[in-house]
Amino acid sequence: MMKYLSKELGQDILASTALFDLIQDPIFLMAKDGNSYRYLYANPAALAIMPPQKIIGCLIEEVFLPEQSQAIIRQHQEVTAAQKPREFIEKIQTDNGFFIGEIMLSPVLVKPDQCQYIMTVVRDVTEREQRKEALLKTKREIDVERKRLNSLVENNGNAVFEFDQDKNFISINHTVTEVTGFSEKELIGQSVVSMVVDRYLEDTLSHFEKALTGVSVEFETVIYTKKRQKAVFQVNTIPIIIENQVNGIYAIAKEISDQKKTERLLRENEQRYKSLFDNHPHGIFTFDRTGNLESINAGTENITGYTFEELKANSFLSIVMPEEIEKVRDYFYKAINSEQPERYEMAFHKKNGGLIDLQVLNIPLIVDGQMLGIHGIITDITEKNLAAKALTKAKEELEVFWENSTDPLFYIDTKGDILKVNPAFEETFGFTEDEMKTGKGTIIPSHMRSDQDHIIGRILDGETVKFHDTLRIDKTGKPLNIISSYSPVRNSDRKVIGATIVYKNVTELKKAEQELQKSQEKYRLITESTFDIITLIDLSGKVEYVSPASEKVLGYSDQIFIGSPFTTNVHPEDTCNLIESVASLIDRGESTTVEVRCMHRKGHYVWMEISPTPVLSNGELKQFFTIARDITERKKLQDKVEKMAFYDHLTGIPNRRTFDDKLKKAIFQADATGKKVAVLMLDGRKFKQINDQFGHDAGDAVIREMAMRLESSIRSSDTVARLGGDEMGIVLPGLDSVEVAEQTAKRILKSLESPLLFNGCEIKIGAEIGISLYPDNADNEKSLVKYADMALYEAKTSDHDHYRIYN
Repeated sequence: MMKYLSKELGQDILASTALFDLIQDPIFLMAKDGNSYRYLYANPAALAIMPPQKIIGCLIEEVFLPEQSQAIIRQHQEVTAAQKPREFIEKIQTDNGFFIGEIMLSPVLVKPDQCQYIMTVVRDVTEREQRKEALLKTKREIDVERKRLNSLVENNGNAVFEFDQDKNFISINHTVTEVTGFSEKELIGQSVVSMVVDRYLEDTLSHFEKALTGVSVEFETVIYTKKRQKAVFQVNTIPIIIENQVNGIYAIAKEISDQKKTERLLRENEQRYKSLFDNHPHGIFTFDRTGNLESINAGTENITGYTFEELKANSFLSIVMPEEIEKVRDYFYKAINSEQPERYEMAFHKKNGGLIDLQVLNIPLIVDGQMLGIHGIITDITEKNLAAKALTKAKEELEVFWENSTDPLFYIDTKGDILKVNPAFEETFGFTEDEMKTGKGTIIPSHMRSDQDHIIGRILDGETVKFHDTLRIDKTGKPLNIISSYSPVRNSDRKVIGATIVYKNVTELKKAEQELQKSQEKYRLITESTFDIITLIDLSGKVEYVSPASEKVLGYSDQIFIGSPFTTNVHPEDTCNLIESVASLIDRGESTTVEVRCMHRKGHYVWMEISPTPVLSNGELKQFFTIARDITERKKLQDKVEKMAFYDHLTGIPNRRTFDDKLKKAIFQADATGKKVAVLMLDGRKFKQINDQFGHDAGDAVIREMAMRLESSIRSSDTVARLGGDEMGIVLPGLDSVEVAEQTAKRILKSLESPLLFNGCEIKIGAEIGISLYPDNADNEKSLVKYADMALYEAKTSDHDHYRIYN
């Protein structure tokens, strides 16, 4: 090797290699060879890891794998080009394994600006790098653990508190704020004592003390939320132990109100399940996985006639018809093995011998992945099967209808192409089914194509189109007025695959309608000239026509009401009366006039007298119309008359008639509620003297003033009435005790202390009051008033304003 180096590099380099042989780090001398580099020299330390026969004289790519050799060559090329040393760390694979090398590539300049050789020094830094990597790994693990702890705390669904050794809050997670309402700022530094309900404080503190000894404790406690509401928590205290020293406590708290609620709901669900099982109209059997009967419900007994004891005493299969036994057994074990519901039908003899059809649904009972048995649900489908047979018969009859209908019927696909027509279609339009199917015939005018396309679109959206007014042509080109109805046809997947269409040829009817319109125009001129509101209504209750008088009477244009329900703008309290009147007309042909309030455009109500009248065609009700007349002034007069009957004309307060009615209702209410009723009878003091001294006008003024002051002294539920002259009566309903009546009497007397100023004169007002109570003093209205009068008479014996209670 030395001779080779001497030949290549000369004696100077040879002298240098003797020095390299003493160095403990591996050293290589590389010579540039084209685009690669060749190993010329390796010191003993290098040869210890890479034998000379494997490297000396070899190119880099002959020593290393392609990917690694390309990287090494690229680094050597960069040093050659820059003519500057380069240092890097590389993981190196040797026969003895691998090591991490700190590599220094140094250019050897033979001539100025000419780098033909590179000296490579490799230092084994495996241990250093591994320590560094271990340190980084430890830091990463610590960081991960810290993040895990933070994540565990912050994302914990339970409230997590951290306390110091003095039981003060150090930190909380967001759940604490959610369940207590306290923010972190409000709790940090505070003692746990501030939150715990007094009753639970001693026990809670003892658990905390135990946790501070290093023992985890689980307990329940009750704390106050920020809104001072009590909340029950299940608490786990976990000691925070650092270097064998307890530095604090983690408390994980779960509000167990929801848990208790869940337990209650679970009990409710169990009760619901039992109720469903017991009361389900279908029969329900419960079998274990081997087929032993465990329970049945009442529905089973109703359907089969057998009790549970009868079925338990014998094998269940013993009551199954012999020809059905194999089927029952197969479907039972099929549901067990597949763990999927299985449905089938079977014939069954009831206990009374009756033959019925049953539909059976075997439902696997799987709990926590374990097959426990089968719920067998049986349904009596005897009637259903009979209905299916009836449906088949109806289908046959429908075919008869198709063939014999006088209206055109046909079937189209989703493109609108006709697939089938009935004989009436051929007769109406003159085209045969083959002509329509092959496209040789058409019944749609060219200008109506877009209308037909629109209808097809609605059908594809699943819409049923009824009574569509359109125009068609027959084979001769004659136009026909048609009322058409389109019904979507769906496949088993509920996808629309076509439509069945019914045409009604109404050409002659249209001509009759035109004649009718001419006749209606005459009547329109009449209705538009009347002062009453005439409204035409269809049988669905929608307005078709309103006469112009509506604008004069109610302020609304007649067009506002078209298409709206006939009760539009009617006062909510009067709507039912109007509907009943119309229903009576439609159902029984009886016309009833009603009085209702209708909203005027300006916001007030107008009283209207409405009379519904039928519109008949060939004896059949087709429409109806109403005639509405403004009776507002008449109602005002009626109200005035009614008020005169129930209210005193001088004071405006209720009269004796109203007083008697209110007293009767108060006693009825007291019987229902168990409360009391008080009657106060009141007379003015020296009323005759006031009339004589100041005149009757003054007397009237005193009576009005007394009525006003009495009304201001009672409750809104009480009633004060003038019974005659200066005699007043008061009804106090719903009393718990006599004290309320006494307080009312005192307020009344207090209100009468101030004199009345009339025509410059001060008139002193006074009164005596007598009080009786129901049911304490009397059991009927007449006696109650009588005893109040007697108490009043006793009060009058005093020489000043006073009240007395009947005794």
